[in-house]
Amino acid sequence: MVPSTWLSVLFFVVLIAPGLFFDLLAERRRVGAPESAFREASRVVLASLVFSCLGLAVVALVRTLEPAWMPDPDQVVAEPHRYLVEHYRLLLTALLLGGSVALAAAGLAHWLLSRKYGAGLRTLSPWRKVFRQERPAGTTTHVRVRLTNGTVFTGQVADYVADLDLADREIVLAPPLFSKTGGQVLTALPVEWQRVILHGSSIESIAVQYRRQAQP
Repeated sequence: MVPSTWLSVLFFVVLIAPGLFFDLLAERRRVGAPESAFREASRVVLASLVFSCLGLAVVALVRTLEPAWMPDPDQVVAEPHRYLVEHYRLLLTALLLGGSVALAAAGLAHWLLSRKYGAGLRTLSPWRKVFRQERPAGTTTHVRVRLTNGTVFTGQVADYVADLDLADREIVLAPPLFSKTGGQVLTALPVEWQRVILHGSSIESIAVQYRRQAQP
């Protein structure tokens, strides 16, 4: 069903938001793995259903205890347009209350699961960890890259694509650039060659060295 009014759009967002919020928090607790769009959407919808039901339960409880504070569901179903015009504040209050409870329940569930199973798991590429996070202050990252065909390149890391899928990674080397093939010795590349781009699928191994930056 496609929402046709601003209230139905808001209602749709309030229902889906808890599942999205919980799924974003869950990425901190699990290591991501490739999955289909259907599986990801199903997980969000299921989480939204659970947390939104909790929010609706609180709204129903408030309605039972203080009927004047919440909308009348019978009138909402019987005459939705007229009731919206006359009691839009009650409807907004109910949506905000239900949505807030659902989001709070999602946050609480994440906190409880984090305490039980641990937190801080992130999908982090080793390239990003080694090239950036572990690099001491005041140093630059230099690498010795061996390709699957035996060719070796050395140089300073100028840029890289830290995709978790190795086939999609790339690394860009900057001067000083050296290379060798077979049993030959490392030879400096001509100065007119300023960058070397290596594709992740062709890389066999990478040795990393942190060098102190030259003082001006």
